[in-house]
Amino acid sequence: MLMTAEWQIYDPVKREVVARVKTNGGAALKFGSVEVVTNVLLEAFRENTRALLADESFRRAASSSISEPAAIATRATMIIHAASSNAARPIGEAPGSVVAVFTGSAMGSGFLVSDDGYLLTNQHVVGAATAVRIRWSDGLESAGEVVRVDKRRDVALIKTTPRSGRQPLALRRETPAVGDAVFAIGTPLDPALQSTVTKGIVSANRILDGFAYIQSDVGIDHGNSGGPLLDEKGRVIGITVIKIAPDDGQRGLNLFIPIGDALDFLSLKPGP
Repeated sequence: MLMTAEWQIYDPVKREVVARVKTNGGAALKFGSVEVVTNVLLEAFRENTRALLADESFRRAASSSISEPAAIATRATMIIHAASSNAARPIGEAPGSVVAVFTGSAMGSGFLVSDDGYLLTNQHVVGAATAVRIRWSDGLESAGEVVRVDKRRDVALIKTTPRSGRQPLALRRETPAVGDAVFAIGTPLDPALQSTVTKGIVSANRILDGFAYIQSDVGIDHGNSGGPLLDEKGRVIGITVIKIAPDDGQRGLNLFIPIGDALDFLSLKPGP
């Protein structure tokens, strides 16, 4: 049996295949039973594995291509005029600081993180756009400029004209405890449903593909992406990013990017 294999090296930070290696290997056994066929298949695979480990390009790619955590901050740090992390706020007031984000026919959510008009959302909400349309909870709209993105962590920073009387949401970097009550705000499914608030609990704190996520059963749907996940004091602990099994299967399996990761990957530092 002769076997050709293509091996791929996946970088979980860049979220892409960074190297491909082809190998060839074979094996021969003399007896024709089903068991022997299985054994010759395994031996051919072993030969390909040995060839992979002996390949200099594979060793070089495997040892150097995976991104290091220190590489997340490759741009100059930006100070954002954020609310105090200790500032409590009633949940009922928070929708005033959450927006709908429109890019062509696509729609998502975002939220105010500074008093001079900076908003956070997902990178997949803005896509490749450099300009977006922002709609506030009272229906008034403003233009937004996409100023920073990080595809690896799926986060983006938008600058828009600040609305009078709208206060930025406080940001809490501490990891929430399993069982803590949380609230999600966003624009699920339809622009007419902007400022929808749902309540749930923290189900788990997970590491998936090398990234930290907050898991919660709080209700979200398409259009919630980029919206905030709040604790009981109205402080942002995460950004909505993934609804697992959105069309069928078990509900309430939702993932959120910890707010600290969003700040770090965008090189943002809350300040006075």
